[in-house]
Amino acid sequence: MLRLFHSFTLVLIVLVLAACSSAPTAVSTAVVPTAAATTPAAAVPAPEPTATLVVEATNGAIQITDALGREITLAAPGQRIVSLAPSITEILFAVGAGSQVVGDTQYCNYPPEADALPEIGGFSAKTISIESLVALNPDLVIGGSTAQASVAEALAPMGIPTIIFEPKSFEDVYANIIQVGLATGHSAEAEAVVADMQARVAAVEATVATIPVEQRPSIFYEVFDEPLLSAGPNTFIGQMITLVGATNIFADTSEEYPVVSAEAIVDRNPDAIVGPDSHGDKLTPEQLALRPGWERINAVQNKRIYLLDGDMASRAGPRLVDVLESLAKILYPEQF
Repeated sequence: MLRLFHSFTLVLIVLVLAACSSAPTAVSTAVVPTAAATTPAAAVPAPEPTATLVVEATNGAIQITDALGREITLAAPGQRIVSLAPSITEILFAVGAGSQVVGDTQYCNYPPEADALPEIGGFSAKTISIESLVALNPDLVIGGSTAQASVAEALAPMGIPTIIFEPKSFEDVYANIIQVGLATGHSAEAEAVVADMQARVAAVEATVATIPVEQRPSIFYEVFDEPLLSAGPNTFIGQMITLVGATNIFADTSEEYPVVSAEAIVDRNPDAIVGPDSHGDKLTPEQLALRPGWERINAVQNKRIYLLDGDMASRAGPRLVDVLESLAKILYPEQF
């Protein structure tokens, strides 16, 4: 029974990660950092970008190949758009298409205007009400995960075009923003958003390049504690850890959110422990020191425990750069 409960809990956590948490708080730090370094864990090559193709036909129609491999043709930019994911909603508003959004999910809480829109359900396909969605009379629906493929299938016979994205990297996010701009008639604004993101990422990398390797910490990212769940290299958190020059102590896993052992964390002895603010009550030096053997971990001894905004860190949208910059600032306060 306990194993069944843990399995259910793990599935629920991963689902919430995909839908992302609801607390829109700012990035915070628990303590003042001190310098420490450990031997980096074995690195895993970054995933190949899965950015989909975008083609604008010569007859004025818009053609987009989505993450399901389907070629979607729009006669004109969407004017009544329903978003199936918080990340998509944030992109729509960021490129200037906010006034064209007529509905979204219960998790779409940013910007504030999005929170006031009619809701068509949650993030998983099973929680999305096709009836509520169709009642909004959309001319375009955009999803954020291939797990929402059944929604696209249900809408196809009704002639409602549905584009499904599933970004795995910053590069994919850039591509998706460009695609959303094209599909909504805001290409110039989308290109500006991407250019700003790329410039800010490059600025972080340039500063990190000046920081001696021995000052770059190893990090344990704790998603949840029962079971102990971390973030692998093939997640946005994993990519951000690499971009700030740090080492993910579980960079040797192929899983996105691996279940890890407390003993492995003690053995790998991270210099810093990071996690989402929604899990903040468990990520305090006092609470972590109570875990068997954790009082020996450098991060706990030096009180290098940090919290990131859980929404920003899990949404494949423009605010990923905000989290990246915040992570750089808390790890290297003197340089940033």
